[in-house]
Amino acid sequence: MRQGAEYSRKRYLVAKRFQLKYVGMILAMVFLTAIMCSYLIYYTMMVTMGDKLANIYPQGRLMSIVNTVNIRILASMLLAVPLITIIGIYASHRIAGPIDRIEQFLGSMAGGDFSQILALRKKDELIHLVTGINGVVNSMKATVKKERAAIGSISASMENIRKLGASKPVNHDALDQALDKLNEEVSVLKKQVEKYRI
Repeated sequence: MRQGAEYSRKRYLVAKRFQLKYVGMILAMVFLTAIMCSYLIYYTMMVTMGDKLANIYPQGRLMSIVNTVNIRILASMLLAVPLITIIGIYASHRIAGPIDRIEQFLGSMAGGDFSQILALRKKDELIHLVTGINGVVNSMKATVKKERAAIGSISASMENIRKLGASKPVNHDALDQALDKLNEEVSVLKKQVEKYRI
């Protein structure tokens, strides 16, 4: 998460539930497409060529050919499963990895750590979202710095008022000026805080 550091992931199965669900959806779509295509091919073939094939091949031989074709289609689909799974995990990794990274980063932000910048790999998805998150972090850093400066100034004014109140004799004009300054500083801090909607 450091700025300027190239971030790299070693694991491809980062968000297992999301990625396996994604791969499952791809596999379901592939199988559904294959079944529909197979049905359409067989239906078209049987309607247009069924009578001709029945005259050439005996009924048992024709069914044996159809069953052989079905088994080969099923076997090729089953052989494709590992390849589709690997491609699905690799493709989902470019989304799941950044989501996992963003969740970790937001968790550290929720704990009050604004010292880091969110970084992803160049080819990852969600780069624009990360740019927006980093913009929010930079804005919050600037706000926190202003509020800390305002709190430091208020603390100094309160210390000054305490000293003026403890002095003998009490200089009422100086005390009034110090109180006015404190009120101004509190007003500035209030304006900074009022922009937040909670």
